[in-house]
Amino acid sequence: MSNLLALNLTEIAAKLKKREVSSVEVTQACLDRITQRNGTINAFVKVTADHALAQAQAADAKLAKGEAGLLAGVPLGVKDLYCTKGIETTACSDILRGFVPPYEATVTQKLWQADAVCLGKLNMDQFAMGASNETSCFGPVRNPWDAARTSGGSSGGSAAALADYQCYGATGSDTGGSTRLPASYCGVVGVRPTYGRCSRYGMIAFASSLDQAGMLARTVEDAALMHQIVDGYDPK
Repeated sequence: MSNLLALNLTEIAAKLKKREVSSVEVTQACLDRITQRNGTINAFVKVTADHALAQAQAADAKLAKGEAGLLAGVPLGVKDLYCTKGIETTACSDILRGFVPPYEATVTQKLWQADAVCLGKLNMDQFAMGASNETSCFGPVRNPWDAARTSGGSSGGSAAALADYQCYGATGSDTGGSTRLPASYCGVVGVRPTYGRCSRYGMIAFASSLDQAGMLARTVEDAALMHQIVDGYDPK
């Protein structure tokens, strides 16, 4: 495993800002890790390698000019519950196979505006209805600490990818534990924010009166940095 992958989100963001490493290099390290490990863990259901490398190149150009956002060049994973413009979004259900949203969720839009890199879409319980990530049409997510055990759900792909060093941060969602459970099972940090703190626009709903967007990362500091970017009022 590349030594770069052992760094947390805050650390890699600092190295990128100082231009000690390029986003293209970091992104390729994540893509290589996904290629090596996804057959075992099954955290990613769609890898957007070309898109990610293009975003990484753009981030490197902004970093060189000193015009980059807080997450410039940092590779992230997106729970397949979030609509991503031009990228298939299925909520891990056969019903939505082939659905390519014409718009972007507010949370992910804010991450891309901060110049983060999208590695692809992460596995989850179908329509977020589950606590073990075993109901996905793409098959279950395995716990990277012990592949015989569950990753927890519904944001199991997000937690497992983080714990397995496939990305530096990930989006999740929580209706009745769907961020907190997999974070606990996989040994990472998951935040369920206060209702309304984070926009639900572009998230495929389970129960709109309870659903919350939440970030997953490997440290509290990393999760706080992500929420600094995605939180806030949304007129939508």
